[in-house]
Amino acid sequence: LSSGLLLFLSAVAIHAQQESCANQVVVVSEADLSPIAACSTFSGSVTISGAGINAIVWPALKSLTGSIKVTSNPHLATLNLDGLKTSTGKITLYNNTILNVVNMSNLQSINSLEIVTVPSLRQLSLSSIETINSLKIEDTGLDNSGTLPWSQLHQATDLGVSNNKFLKAINMPSLKTVSGRLTIAANGLMEGQGHGSSLLLSNLTTCSNCTFRHLTEFQAPSLSTVSASLSFDETNLEKLEIPALKTVGQTLSIVSNNLLSNVSFAELISIGGALLIANNTQLRTVGGFQSLKDIAGVLNMRGAFSNISLPHVTNVKGGMSVLSSSTDFDCSTLAK
Repeated sequence: LSSGLLLFLSAVAIHAQQESCANQVVVVSEADLSPIAACSTFSGSVTISGAGINAIVWPALKSLTGSIKVTSNPHLATLNLDGLKTSTGKITLYNNTILNVVNMSNLQSINSLEIVTVPSLRQLSLSSIETINSLKIEDTGLDNSGTLPWSQLHQATDLGVSNNKFLKAINMPSLKTVSGRLTIAANGLMEGQGHGSSLLLSNLTTCSNCTFRHLTEFQAPSLSTVSASLSFDETNLEKLEIPALKTVGQTLSIVSNNLLSNVSFAELISIGGALLIANNTQLRTVGGFQSLKDIAGVLNMRGAFSNISLPHVTNVKGGMSVLSSSTDFDCSTLAK
């Protein structure tokens, strides 16, 4: 063949490959992945769903701008995308009951990752991830036996870790900002036998909307700003201390924490919504708000407390409702 014809055929082959790397692809067997297996950048959408799939290995993939959806594969045990470094697209793993190994060990940034209803998952290699827009890990078999996907994570928009019954400890040592919603709930419960999980956020400084439930320990020594709401509900915490927190933009809620006996928000100055403290059966003294001045919403307290100390609160715009079952409680301490 002439050199011109060879170049032409090469160009045609490259064009065909580029087109395949932007296609919508449905994979029901491992062989169906072959048309896109050589793609280093994939901008199309691939849906992987079928009873004949045992393993997915895509070593050529380096960049994802499209989407990968892996759903309802009853025999899929391994997903290996260890060449992937960046993703501005979305990866969804849903309802893969025996999937136990997911390898994305070189992935550094991703737009969206959802891992939901993957009950056998034990090994999740995401050790290089630094930034993520949306991360959702829910109903998996993850425990604390290996490296968890947030060891290097320092920035997120929305982050949710929920209903992982073997996950007893969550440590995000590099996480500094969560600009959207941070939800940690129902981890480490082991079908009623566990007490929840610990949560350590040693470098977190800002969060928009934070919801924490079923915790056994909480540390966020650098958290200074919550721009929306902050809630601690149904935890097994004995103490709750956020020493650097200065502002909560909306509601601060501390509800139904049956072991909680000590609360301290020493630097908190203002709450842009309600302050709700209710049904914390061991909380006898409501203190630790020595710097608090303004509550823009309602002050609502229910419990068995005998003493409430809010020495510098001068402005409660939404009114006040306080009810204690203790015969020692004297509401005159709240008079201004």
